Amino acid sequence: MQLDVLFTRRDLEAACPSLEGATCVVIDVLRASTTIIQALSSGAGPIYIAGSPEEAFELRERIGRSVMLCGERNGLIIPGFDLGNSPLEYTEAAVSGKTLIFASTNGSKTLLACAGADEVLIGGFTNLYSLLDEVRLSERLFLVCSGKLERFSIEDAVCAGMIIDQLIRLGRRPVLRSDSAVCARWLFERYISAPDETFASAEHPNYLAYDLGLVEDVAFCTKIGSHSIVPRFEGGLVTR
Repeated sequence: MQLDVLFTRRDLEAACPSLEGATCVVIDVLRASTTIIQALSSGAGPIYIAGSPEEAFELRERIGRSVMLCGERNGLIIPGFDLGNSPLEYTEAAVSGKTLIFASTNGSKTLLACAGADEVLIGGFTNLYSLLDEVRLSERLFLVCSGKLERFSIEDAVCAGMIIDQLIRLGRRPVLRSDSAVCARWLFERYISAPDETFASAEHPNYLAYDLGLVEDVAFCTKIGSHSIVPRFEGGLVTR
């Protein structure tokens, strides 16, 4: 297995790797990956991905049927949208049987940037073990972190490092193709020795928990293996 980690969408664009024949895992722990996983687990779908709020409103007009607009900018629900980006909002009562259009600050744009891959999956801590079952036989794997506003984020990188660690434990012996892949593994090793301390100093968890008061969101999103669904992105749609 050839494995690379890209810490931001900008890194993907700068590296310009051919994604033909590759599997991409998009990681946006806080919170797009986790929210999409939760939405599908609650019976939503399909989920259309939009790169901006404007695209989301235009897409709703084109679809021509009742859909829910979902997403955020800077962590807050977009005016005119039905739901924000908190996974706790996506209960069965709220979204079961519903078609969603999803536009987040970072995650949705990262998904669209990976559209050239043979397979695009959505991963996070909550579906980590099921994700491993999907990717363990991949020959060429990109772990693409969404980051925050095209900047590095610790939680996404640690999740990528955890995936690498678990693949090694499964006997896959991935060949790490970049310094960022090596660093992701090191970050995970640092995290596992002091998980609370690691995230206590991280920018985005602190912004959500203390600036926006979303402590429960952070706890939900960092719980490992709570969900079994691995969302797939193809043709502009996320399905289970």
